[in-house]
Order: sequence, then C-alpha cells, then structure tokens
Amino acid sequence: MAEKKGDILKSLQEQLRKKQADISVFSDLLDDYMALYDIKKKLKIDIKNRGVAYETTSASGKATIVKQNQSVKDLVAVNKQMLMILDKLGLTTDKTIKEDADDKL
Repeated sequence: MAEKKGDILKSLQEQLRKKQADISVFSDLLDDYMALYDIKKKLKIDIKNRGVAYETTSASGKATIVKQNQSVKDLVAVNKQMLMILDKLGLTTDKTIKEDADDKL
C-alpha cells in the first residue's frame, strides 16, 4: 500500500510540475489529499471488517440491534473531498498531461 501511496503522490506532484503549478499552497493541498487518502483506506478496512451494517447491544443493554456503519457515509464524504481537491488543482482526467518523448530523455 505504501508504494501505491507514494506513486500517487509522485504522480500528482508531476502533474502540478507540468502545469507549472508546483507552488507551496498547492503542495499543501496535496498533503491534505494524501491525509484523506490514509483516512479513506482506514474507512475501507472498517467497512470490510464490520460490513455496511453491524450488530451491537442497545443502550439499555437488553437487545441486539443492527446499526448502519458510519464509515460508509464517511467514505463517501472523504471521496467527495478528495475529488474536490483534485478539481481545485485542475487535475482531472481531461486535463492530464501525459509524458512526451522529451520527458523520457
């Protein structure tokens, strides 16, 4: 997982560099993006472990109830925020700058 995270960060940094937008304020946004990436991974693990709903004891302690896993809603919110950061940085699939022959030299 760490390699994938590093690859993602390098890719995003490279996209900013190619857009000549690799300045401190945008680098800070990338840090926020990567922090959200870590949160997203933890939420996915929680959903995998507990499911989208889980059984627990009621507050009275007398009954078993099924609760919706809050991580599902949180995952949607985190993904939305990550997409917003990419959008604000202008890093969308239609604006991706591919490597050209000069970059490989």
